[in-house]
Amino acid sequence: MEELFDTLEYVPEKRLKLVVLQLRDNVQRWWRGTSRILRESGAVITWKSFCAAFRQEYTPESYYNSREREFDNLKQGNMKVAEFSRQFSSLLMYVPHVSNQERTKRNKFLKGLRPDLFRMVLYGSLATYAEAVGRAVDIEESLLEAHAPVQPSVGRTFQPVQDVSQLFQSP
Repeated sequence: MEELFDTLEYVPEKRLKLVVLQLRDNVQRWWRGTSRILRESGAVITWKSFCAAFRQEYTPESYYNSREREFDNLKQGNMKVAEFSRQFSSLLMYVPHVSNQERTKRNKFLKGLRPDLFRMVLYGSLATYAEAVGRAVDIEESLLEAHAPVQPSVGRTFQPVQDVSQLFQSP
């Protein structure tokens, strides 16, 4: 749903109103009670607070534990850096102790890279996770270009010469 809201460029307040209008039955009753408690405690109800409350109520702890383990074990393997970065980023929300620490996030990303790429990316200073991703993508693209097979020129054909001596005759 977040992707749809992002595509439609809905601001958080509009997202909250639209989602609350869609709630039905038990979920609607849950939100009425939860929002009343939040308002009575003086909390401002936002899209972010709704999402947090909803996840806490309807997502089992085992799901978060599983995503955290998946993050901890994530390695680049055969993935391209861009794909590895997407998976890394998608799992970050389950590990706030990593996502809120730029240095920790950068180091975790670097350690997940293939060893050969890790050594090349590490050469030089990288202050942020974004810099690490950018450098890794650039290096990977350079390596792929260097190892790409040379394609023959289109339209050129070579005819084998039967008698090599004909090539060296004077006119």
